Amino acid sequence: MVEGNAGLHLQNALAESPSPYLRAHKDNPVAWQEWSDATLALAKQHQRLIFLSIGYHACHWCHVMEHESFSSPEIADLLNEFFIPIKLDRETRPDLDDIYMSYVTATTGSGGWPLNVFLTPDLKPVFGGTYWPGPSPSSSVKQATPAGDDAPVTIIDILHKMRDVWTNQREKCIQSSIDITNQLRAFAAEGIHSQTNTQSQGNESDTAEPLEIDLLDDALEHFISRYDSVHGGFSASVTAPKFPTPSNLTFLLRIGAAIAQPSTHTRFGFFSPVPGILGTPSCTKAASMSLHTLLAMSRSGLRDQLGYGFHRYSVTPDWNLPHFEKMMCDNAQLLGCYCDAWALGRDPEILGTIYNLVEYFTNSDSPIVAPQGGWYASEDADSNPSLPKLANGVPASEDKKEGAYYVWTYKELQAILGERDAAIVARHFGVKLDGNVPAEHDIHDEFLTQNVLHIEATPSVLAKEFGVPEEEIVQIIKSGRTKLLEHRKSKREHPSIDTKILASWNGLAIAALSRAANTLATIDKTRARACQEAAEKAATFIRREMYDESTGRLSRTPDSQAAFVDDYAYLILGLLSLYDLTLAQPYLDWAIQLQKYVDGHFASTTGGYFQAEASAEQIIRLKPGTDNSLPSPNGIICTNLLYLASYCQSASPSTATTADGHNYLGKAKGILDAFAVEIIQHPFLFVSLLACVVMQEVGAKTLIAPMTTRDSELRRLKGWGRTVVKGLVPEVMICTREGVCRPLKQSDLEDVDDEPDEGVVGASVDTTSKS
Repeated sequence: MVEGNAGLHLQNALAESPSPYLRAHKDNPVAWQEWSDATLALAKQHQRLIFLSIGYHACHWCHVMEHESFSSPEIADLLNEFFIPIKLDRETRPDLDDIYMSYVTATTGSGGWPLNVFLTPDLKPVFGGTYWPGPSPSSSVKQATPAGDDAPVTIIDILHKMRDVWTNQREKCIQSSIDITNQLRAFAAEGIHSQTNTQSQGNESDTAEPLEIDLLDDALEHFISRYDSVHGGFSASVTAPKFPTPSNLTFLLRIGAAIAQPSTHTRFGFFSPVPGILGTPSCTKAASMSLHTLLAMSRSGLRDQLGYGFHRYSVTPDWNLPHFEKMMCDNAQLLGCYCDAWALGRDPEILGTIYNLVEYFTNSDSPIVAPQGGWYASEDADSNPSLPKLANGVPASEDKKEGAYYVWTYKELQAILGERDAAIVARHFGVKLDGNVPAEHDIHDEFLTQNVLHIEATPSVLAKEFGVPEEEIVQIIKSGRTKLLEHRKSKREHPSIDTKILASWNGLAIAALSRAANTLATIDKTRARACQEAAEKAATFIRREMYDESTGRLSRTPDSQAAFVDDYAYLILGLLSLYDLTLAQPYLDWAIQLQKYVDGHFASTTGGYFQAEASAEQIIRLKPGTDNSLPSPNGIICTNLLYLASYCQSASPSTATTADGHNYLGKAKGILDAFAVEIIQHPFLFVSLLACVVMQEVGAKTLIAPMTTRDSELRRLKGWGRTVVKGLVPEVMICTREGVCRPLKQSDLEDVDDEPDEGVVGASVDTTSKS
């Protein structure tokens, strides 16, 4: 930044940013600044509006706006002369993203990325939106604007207007920003994003109705009413984008498991009295909706049918036209969902998807696997259609296109596979000569003749259609997949990778891989071992590179970016999952240390936990309670606390305090009380917390088995434990002097003596919280 005699002259400052998303804007003529104390001070000093643009590396529409608008000298001149332009990576600052997204959704009725907001020098929002067309909208704009933002103005119109308003109506603009911020604070104080520091809400939870398990019924009815019985999934309308939302699928799977006929030692989910409240038909419906959805997704274009994993969401109800970014956090959560689905139905197709996701997280050639341990954040949606050609030793630039790495023409299949095999593979993957992307979703013909691969015909169907034995069809498809994948790797440019390693998302992956290791322990020991090794390697990396042993403070990224409550919540979940898997005491000890830090730095005096530690740059301090694309941090903390209470319960269960001096049950109850009003009003938005309501009401039991006698019998119990899927309501946990085994259910202990015979079974302790 350089200040001359004529005023402030800014220079682009993103070249050295640790964020790949920010570095991608280093060559823009816009003089982008990072969010920092120095930049914010500059806005105050010169009394300029801040233009805050928030996005993430894999976001397609972020790339569109960067190309159309932020590469434009005309727009750069306006931004540089009259504003303080700040670029922000939403994945490194979720607190700021949530604050200003709350503003935009409240004022426009929709949200998304890129998120663009004008702020006063004291950070209060004045005006905002998502994608705004540039001077010459790109052909990649499939509609006039993205879904939910149909304003017929360009960014140039908006910049001129905001410049004039700030110049000529500044006092009115400032007062409006104050009023809006006060409204946001009042909204946050209501509880969905609860905020303290007001006297009126101190006793709000005292007047709330008690949380009852029958809220499950209300939540289930919501999902039933929005269920797509044809394609699976849930959506408010047939035109809305469709997201997997793994938290909701997990919730439904666990309801379904309540009445499932279990195979040996694989029960998980909600237990009595849940089936009695919902009824068998409702539990069956929950199971069928979730299984249908997961199978439909696995066969669809949402899944990369040649490579690894799933894309983020689909713009069509049949899941077959995704926006092509791949998010590590989505795939980690989906791995857990498919493990739950396998336990519920033992469907071989589900197991195949588990294998695919396990490969994504454990293979050294996977684009998201970090060699030092852990996983990268995402794969981009856009890429060049082919490898860049060299011109005088310099790669020639092409316009990147959305989905270019993943789509195919029928002629490409013919050239690679030959006429006969191409016909069979094309029929299997739904490839058409004129393309399979619906015209209404391709108004600019960007996907003309292009095809998104999805499973359209099974080998048995193809055998009848082509008069070829089914075994030969299977081999043709297998060979075709291999050849297409090799062509894709060797001839096309791979989408760029966001190499950030986030503590929060890695915690979700550690939990998922620990879960997968349990699922595969008796099915595929090699893959199970790979899951455990990858999870432990990631935990070791995070502790070494992203944790300060002296302070107990976690970093969100290896470059010491301060961690948020989701980093702690998800990592603790991963460590508890690793502890369940390995019984290694250090994982439990570290989880307890992290929870202690959370209690000391994020806890609210009225219950629940704030998203961030207190900071002057936050105009609102939010408490994240709802489940969205990521699970509720408060819901996960509540789950962690309930498990820590079970693991650490003292010999006097009448007191809520554990042997290590922590009141885990009391803190869990405090979270539920803090969100009680909102859970009762909208239970379907709080499925993670709703699961904790069940666990709190039903409770857990601890079965103590001394290590000194009948060692072989104890090993048998521990072996059972490793095959039992961890649900949210374990009825029995097997404990030894050395640690806690995997949770077991009462039905798994039918051949274990009720009395302490030779030291196998000791005492049963009820830890149900009724206070």
